[in-house]
Amino acid sequence: MSATSRASLDQEIYLRSLTGYLVGRHLLAGFRKVAVLTYPDRICSAMAAAALASYEASGNYRDAAGAVFLLEPGKEDAAAGSALRYGADAVYLSFGGEQKMSDVASLTARAVGALARAGYRGALLVHVRAWLATKQLSSLLSDPTLAAYLRGLGDVRVFTADAAARKFLFNRVRIGESGAALERYAEAEITKEHADLLRISLPPPE
Repeated sequence: MSATSRASLDQEIYLRSLTGYLVGRHLLAGFRKVAVLTYPDRICSAMAAAALASYEASGNYRDAAGAVFLLEPGKEDAAAGSALRYGADAVYLSFGGEQKMSDVASLTARAVGALARAGYRGALLVHVRAWLATKQLSSLLSDPTLAAYLRGLGDVRVFTADAAARKFLFNRVRIGESGAALERYAEAEITKEHADLLRISLPPPE
């Protein structure tokens, strides 16, 4: 790996850690047991770890407050089953940093399908890249089975970012017949450094 590539990766890992910090404080807030489903790469792992550490540091440090399950390709059903057996009341889909957006969309669909087959009925929390990759969940809602499952969940949430305003926005997703709409419930200011990193954090090329 070249020095330039290493510096870029280091910066990206740091960005995901900053993002994970805010996700843990705001997106995961209010839940008792959080299962994070993440892709087994460095960037996704960094954010998953940061999110749970931040969540537990925000008054949730106790036995079995959070767990990470890897979404290895072809083993999505195993990960979903583990989250169900763990007893999570919230599952956070935390991935997308190193993958092409088309791959993120496919993985999101497979993960949601696996959760549906497992019988998971708790809250579903979605990373902004999964939200964008699925075109605001529209690609999932075009599948009747996934659409029925998502509409049947009591709580779907996503975080988005506004780098220009230097804010993270935390939203409940309202799913109707015409698609998904956002209802903001919290926001958090981000540092200039975080905003600058977000501006250059573009989706990987196809």
